[in-house]
Amino acid sequence: MIDGLYIVLLVVLIWIFGIISLAPRISKSKHFSLLGPALMVKSVSNRGIIERIAKRFPGIIFGRVSVVIVIVSALLAVALLIYGSILSLSIKPSNAPSLSLLIGLPGINPAIPITFGLVAIILAVAIHEIFHGVVARRQGIKLNSVGALFFVIPVGAFVEPDENEIMKADPVVRRRIVAAGPGINIVIALISLAIVAFLLVPSATPTHQGLYVESSTEHSPFAAVIPTGSELISVGNSTLTYSGNSLINLSADSRLMPGMEYDAVVDESGKVTSVKVYAGMTIASILSGFPAQNASIPVGSVILSIDGHTIYNETGLSAYLDSVPPGSTINMSLGIYSNGTLTSRNYSVITTSAYRYYSMYDPSANSPAYRNYSFIGISLSYFGITGITLSSLQSLLSGNEVFTNPWTGMLEYISLPFAFLSPVPTSMAALFTTPFNSYIFWGMVNTFYWLFWMDFLLGITNALPIFILDGGQFFRDTLYILSRRNAFRFLRDEKNLRMVTSFMGFVVLLLFMWEIIVPRIV
Repeated sequence: MIDGLYIVLLVVLIWIFGIISLAPRISKSKHFSLLGPALMVKSVSNRGIIERIAKRFPGIIFGRVSVVIVIVSALLAVALLIYGSILSLSIKPSNAPSLSLLIGLPGINPAIPITFGLVAIILAVAIHEIFHGVVARRQGIKLNSVGALFFVIPVGAFVEPDENEIMKADPVVRRRIVAAGPGINIVIALISLAIVAFLLVPSATPTHQGLYVESSTEHSPFAAVIPTGSELISVGNSTLTYSGNSLINLSADSRLMPGMEYDAVVDESGKVTSVKVYAGMTIASILSGFPAQNASIPVGSVILSIDGHTIYNETGLSAYLDSVPPGSTINMSLGIYSNGTLTSRNYSVITTSAYRYYSMYDPSANSPAYRNYSFIGISLSYFGITGITLSSLQSLLSGNEVFTNPWTGMLEYISLPFAFLSPVPTSMAALFTTPFNSYIFWGMVNTFYWLFWMDFLLGITNALPIFILDGGQFFRDTLYILSRRNAFRFLRDEKNLRMVTSFMGFVVLLLFMWEIIVPRIV
């Protein structure tokens, strides 16, 4: 079976070859021209639409505001590139993300839905171009044509101001026109975010206050009864029950007897059922070359006790391992799930030091004190699941953390598609009660989210000082304006100006390439 990405790449290559072949004819046409590999279909008659908008829209004021927006956006974009470059140093080649995930186009990036993504990017590009034209007209610049932009499919619109008038315009005016495109994208992104954060998602209420299951350990006793995408509502018996937000703390403070069956209530896609589960810390993964692997401990097993000490939770496990010196032999009793039952089996494990682990995987967090702490090389999760409370999930989906904790909140909100949380999965949507028809409601949430996502990314990307983007011309005009001051008079020399703009463009491209190349070679 041919990978979808290869089909897309083949279609793109055919398009580019066709454009190159037809380029001589296209260049002679009044109604068509090229923008790199994209085809511009021009129209003169439709300029009146922009003229009418320009008459009613405060374009000059918006142009001034957009200048500030672009400066802030460029700083944010560079900060994100630097942050990503630093993170790339800690990514192993085996964990490097697919190149398709680095391309923000629907149909190529698997995290971007075709429908929502395509509509959002077409609207974002079209509005971007329209506002270049609106501000240009308010500044008295003539428009030669407007039209549609095609790259295999319609990808937006374009506005073509008169090149001679643009080049003769004062850099202050030209900078406002250039800034209007990214500026309107950021404004739309913020409006879309506000609609999702303050109007839509807060109006949905969790049907139950439980634990949304983000992942479930394979081969564990719980994978079938508490599947990924479901909600654990409660677990326990008549004397001890955990429910609501207390479920998130089971790993730290559970007092349920490990290996004993308890009643659990699970909501899967809106259907609530009662199931039986075995309590206990589940081994989710084993680190290669460390004691647990050497002792052949199976993934998915439940820790019952160590040296006769019942292990109720991860806190108890850590406390016991810290109490025995590295190199000690410990006897672990584990529950092995098979044919619907949990069978106890003993394993003898020789511990190593936590210092050894940190020296290999996280040297910056290492400490001499870890030489005295035992380590066996396992990762754990209660019931073999990882999750998030419904209240926290609602906050994450709304994006309101962007306003309370801008840096972390923005990174988390932009990353929702890569965590498969946008579009909101049907199974997740079924866990909420909505104020009106759920299909329409979540359709609106997803639509406004992708308007935010595409406009925000398009806005900050175009703000970068690279010559092929709006930010390149914006940066150049900013230097022209600065050159009027004596402190920056060296920029009046075109050679110096070109050197500064080229250097900035090179730095930005280097940061882009760094994020792509470094994780694959370091």
